[in-house]
Amino acid sequence: MLLGLCASMGCAGLLQAQTGETNVTWQGTVNLVTISNVTYAKYTWMLFGCDCESVFSTGPLIQKGSNFQFNFDLQDETGPVACPQYIARVTTTAVLGTLAPGDYTLTTTSWGTPVATNTFTIPIISTPPPTPVLCPIGFRTNGCFEIKMSNCDSNKSYVLQCSTNLVDWTMLSTNSGGPPLMDPSPVSPGPHFYRVQILQN
Repeated sequence: MLLGLCASMGCAGLLQAQTGETNVTWQGTVNLVTISNVTYAKYTWMLFGCDCESVFSTGPLIQKGSNFQFNFDLQDETGPVACPQYIARVTTTAVLGTLAPGDYTLTTTSWGTPVATNTFTIPIISTPPPTPVLCPIGFRTNGCFEIKMSNCDSNKSYVLQCSTNLVDWTMLSTNSGGPPLMDPSPVSPGPHFYRVQILQN
């Protein structure tokens, strides 16, 4: 189950190779997503330029409060070597972890120099109220019908109603989910149908 998709945004950036001749450029995007309460930064970067036995390294991921930093390093071999034209696609994912609700910043660096900045928000996920459950108790010795409620919300009132034809309903008793709801009159012969209406206090 996908709990939250806190952000899905692209941020383009350029990475420059550290070499004698700076002729390799990286360009890419960062997408931030939250899956099962864990936030990920998904990188897709393209290399344009020369492939001269380059070494590509990423990380580490550094967190300081609500700010993250992730580094990309690219180094080319120096010297008078042949550099054929080269294009490569590189993907990597940084796990930011389970984050508390709030605003965050992810800065992507290359050799310590910022090349992309993403801001994202982890939303507050509200817990849905419990679903009330009807638990019929049955008939008392005097013929009065009782029904118990579970998973009740104390901020709501519950009204027991009765009908003999499923069209016309009569209000019988009201409570906030504590004591059982009861039909105060002994049930007369014939079918009787019961339902509970939930009122917002």
